[in-house]
Amino acid sequence: MTDLRPNSEIADGIHWIKDSYVNLYIVERGNELILIDSGMNKKAKKIDKYVKQELEHRNISKVLITHAHLDHIGGLHHIHRHQHPNIYSSKIDGEVISGKRKGKLPGGILKPLFYITYPFMYPKPVTELQFVEDGAIVDEFKVHSFPGHTMGSLGFQMDNIMFSGDNAVSGKNNTITHAPSMFTEDKEENFRSLKKLANIDFDMLLSGHGTPIMEDASVLTHDLIERLGI
Repeated sequence: MTDLRPNSEIADGIHWIKDSYVNLYIVERGNELILIDSGMNKKAKKIDKYVKQELEHRNISKVLITHAHLDHIGGLHHIHRHQHPNIYSSKIDGEVISGKRKGKLPGGILKPLFYITYPFMYPKPVTELQFVEDGAIVDEFKVHSFPGHTMGSLGFQMDNIMFSGDNAVSGKNNTITHAPSMFTEDKEENFRSLKKLANIDFDMLLSGHGTPIMEDASVLTHDLIERLGI
């Protein structure tokens, strides 16, 4: 399948939903659905609408969280409240999701703005979480630890498909790049995670931003490493 329109099925049983500027994905598993990240909207409007119209209102049984930035966990409380899925995250970022600690503010010139707006933007906490570590298996997904963008960032690999969160994201003209430094907690750690990603074999990269990469994603990741000189 070559149709790469947002809010559509882009591969067999894999759906790409665009919520504002962030990507999230739904994977079909029989009568149940697995959601990767929950988008920006606190009421998960695009998720609810898509599941109702395109997926026969099936139940979301699991949510895999790549990292605890608000654009990736915005709809989590709503989904948890209404569908009661099992939710998987790293322990480190789970502390942010559960409200035990605040997420690190972005750096740069926008930091004062985020300092003012974050308390109003951040979603309600969710405390019923299952923590996973590097190498764990959740259904057909292998968990990869990719610290740097946040220190608890995860990737989820299903066969030849990598859901990378913001560890590596789609760039322009079918390239792969890294998330902006101002939104990354530890740039050097992020680069180490990119090198780790480059040593994993996969074909498709479904990242948190940009257009999904549908083939040769490992090759493009190696290209990124060469461009960065790391």
